[in-house]
Amino acid sequence: MIPVTMVRSIPWFSGFLLFCLAMDGASQEPVDLRGPAVADALQRIRPAAVRAHMAFLADDLLEGRGTATRGHEIAARYVAAQLEAMGLEPGAGGSWLQTVPMRRSDLIAEESRVEIIPAHGERSLLVPGRDVLLRGGFEASMEVEAPVVFVGYGVTAPERGYDDYAGIDARGKIVAYLGGAPASLPPEERAHFGATPTRMENAAAHGAVGLLRLWDDEDEKRGSWSAFVQLLGNLDAIAWLEGGDAHGSYPQIRGSAGLGPAASQALFKDAAVTYSDAQAKRTPTPLPVRVRMVKKSRLTNLASPNVVGLLRGSDPALAAEYVVISAHLDHLGIREPVNGDPIYNGAIDNAAGVASLLEIARAFASLPERPRRSLLFVAFTGEESGLIGSDYFVHNPPVPLASIVADLNIDGTSMWPFNALFARGADHSTLASVVSAGAAAAGLPLVPDPFPEQASLVRSDQYAFLLKGVPSLILGAQRDADARALALDWLKNRYHQPSDDMSQPMDFDAAARFTRDLFLIAYTVVQANERPRWNPGDFFGERFGRLVLHPAGTLPM
Repeated sequence: MIPVTMVRSIPWFSGFLLFCLAMDGASQEPVDLRGPAVADALQRIRPAAVRAHMAFLADDLLEGRGTATRGHEIAARYVAAQLEAMGLEPGAGGSWLQTVPMRRSDLIAEESRVEIIPAHGERSLLVPGRDVLLRGGFEASMEVEAPVVFVGYGVTAPERGYDDYAGIDARGKIVAYLGGAPASLPPEERAHFGATPTRMENAAAHGAVGLLRLWDDEDEKRGSWSAFVQLLGNLDAIAWLEGGDAHGSYPQIRGSAGLGPAASQALFKDAAVTYSDAQAKRTPTPLPVRVRMVKKSRLTNLASPNVVGLLRGSDPALAAEYVVISAHLDHLGIREPVNGDPIYNGAIDNAAGVASLLEIARAFASLPERPRRSLLFVAFTGEESGLIGSDYFVHNPPVPLASIVADLNIDGTSMWPFNALFARGADHSTLASVVSAGAAAAGLPLVPDPFPEQASLVRSDQYAFLLKGVPSLILGAQRDADARALALDWLKNRYHQPSDDMSQPMDFDAAARFTRDLFLIAYTVVQANERPRWNPGDFFGERFGRLVLHPAGTLPM
């Protein structure tokens, strides 16, 4: 590894006496971190243990831990066995495994097609990969032919006085939209409104029957169309089943596709605006074309488990409240070979996160007195396919949803040295004060998300909790120039590639340090007198928060 000025280990903690957690502007009793019990728990989070968990989970024998595969099942049994050995209890209704019923869709490419039908002239059949990206649908046969309307970003944000559908009739139409969301929105709201499920829900609410995601100049700045096709093509089309139907699907949406650069341009031929003007002004407008989409899919019902371990709290009043520590266990499995290697091991994404979860569980289990609140340690399935396991969990929680006070999610433990922390999602609630205090305890500055444009808040399992009104965060680390170069190289060359394996450069001291920082944050949440609260007027709290705490600390009926 590239040397760093100083890599901290356990002694960084010894000089910290205590910190106070501020909630809702009012100080609580301080959470005391001075004692030998917490110091001993931190010492149990060892670099070698993080490496050992990763080495097993990212081994070729587990074949990339693809959702609903034998490799993922083995990984789930490993995590459950580790939690049991630590003395935790099964957390899923008496079982370690919460079975998630699923439906997988595989596109039958030779029977599927997308055509552009201009008002004048011949229809054109789009070439898969070159012109269009199609993925399987959750019905065996889906077909639509309809006029197309351009709807800018396809975003309706009444809280911000923004509506791309204002003044245009999308009923019975196929809506064509740009990626991203309005720059006028705060970054994490922009991430929410730019998420595909949000956009699809909004399109369905406006009566649309199909969606076309356009490829624009901003996309081209971030990467090539061919790389986008490869990335999306490596993700399975999977949904969890609710009453026998695919959850989150909209029957009125009869087709969806992504259009490449040339096909996106073709929609605007003979239109009242050029495609360049449409990107710049994003003014909704009807387009002088119809599009026909035919999607044939092979459907398979299957199942895959979340792993849930429970550490019961000790406080008679607070033990009925739960803090979730989560990480996704799945990766991409076996795919198209790269340099002869077909196994997408997912070492950093996310064997590393699961390793941190296990070591945090070990640290909590080692405490001579259990923490005040209860903890649920959850390793989710199906994250790579669209947060399938976490979405199922929050819709089918093993404890009352109202009793879950926070989710602290781990997706990619910091595997290189770092000099600051940031926490996506924390600023929406009093979790921000927890992270701030924890960072101060670790002697680290707390900085804003350095990459807000990556929309990371909506790309991992904490988002499923946010959408159910549970304050949540995902911790990140900021690095110096040398370590940042390693991280960027990983993102460019190893993310979702077979080379994300145990042979790549990794610093397990940094990983253990990051894990200890997250333990301190979790410890503060479980020990605090008050549960985390949404900030007054916060977007996520106002839109999704359902839990209003009475002054006495009881939940309303």
